[in-house]
Amino acid sequence: MRRIGHVARLQIQIGSLKRGEGAARVYDPANLRAAPALRLTPAGVVGLLADGREQLDVHHRDHPASKNRSGNAISFNYSSHDGRMRRRFGPHLQAGSAGENLLFETAESFSAAQLAQGLLIVTQDGARATLSPIASAAPCLPFSQYALGPGAAPDAAALKQTLQFLDHGVRGFYCGLQGDPLLVRVGDAVWLPE
Repeated sequence: MRRIGHVARLQIQIGSLKRGEGAARVYDPANLRAAPALRLTPAGVVGLLADGREQLDVHHRDHPASKNRSGNAISFNYSSHDGRMRRRFGPHLQAGSAGENLLFETAESFSAAQLAQGLLIVTQDGARATLSPIASAAPCLPFSQYALGPGAAPDAAALKQTLQFLDHGVRGFYCGLQGDPLLVRVGDAVWLPE
């Protein structure tokens, strides 16, 4: 096992990040909410908000408007991938704007193939659980248009290049949870099996 970083940001999606229909569909991060702690479960993520309330992430199986599909109950990304997006597209892509639940601080970059054995989160009080299986979160057209900038009207070639750049884990990853539910906070350690 090798420690690769720590949890730097936690958030939930209280509703869809895409609004509108058809060609008018746009990406809007307004439904993201930072949380001081998350409870990760096999059914999805529960945000423990600053005011003490619990809120289901929209990808939680029990959310009334659930967007849960096989394998997308929990999402994460790395600060290194987040930084690559910001350097290419600009500062409007703030930390976590791709909608991931967990943002891990690390200088390294990873592909889904490198994460085939999962990731281990070890909390500050010693609890642990494995994020697995892990799959790249394919970029969607609305997020790609958002990445190119507010009000951008990109041509087909620019969109294709953006979709290709954001693929293979740059936009983030989906995963499941192996083990008991885990309460995660900023600062918890992230380990990679080797």
